[in-house]
Amino acid sequence: MRTPPLFMIDCTDGEQLGKLSVSLNEVADWLNFLATPHYRATIISAEQASDSVTIYFHGSEGLYLYLERLFTESLFPMAS
Repeated sequence: MRTPPLFMIDCTDGEQLGKLSVSLNEVADWLNFLATPHYRATIISAEQASDSVTIYFHGSEGLYLYLERLFTESLFPMAS
């Protein structure tokens, strides 16, 4: 079973960091996405678990908002 990505904003020492947990087979795609010139996120660290990787990054407010909306809408799709 595929684990869906999970995004949250983590506040450490007054600094906001994005925290993105993704399955192992999606790590490269998400790193490429975050590092594109359009988003320019700075990867701070990554932690590997048995079936996922959690990426900590510093990004713009716009990037954080985009990811929050992306994952909120995918969890709760609007009824048509």
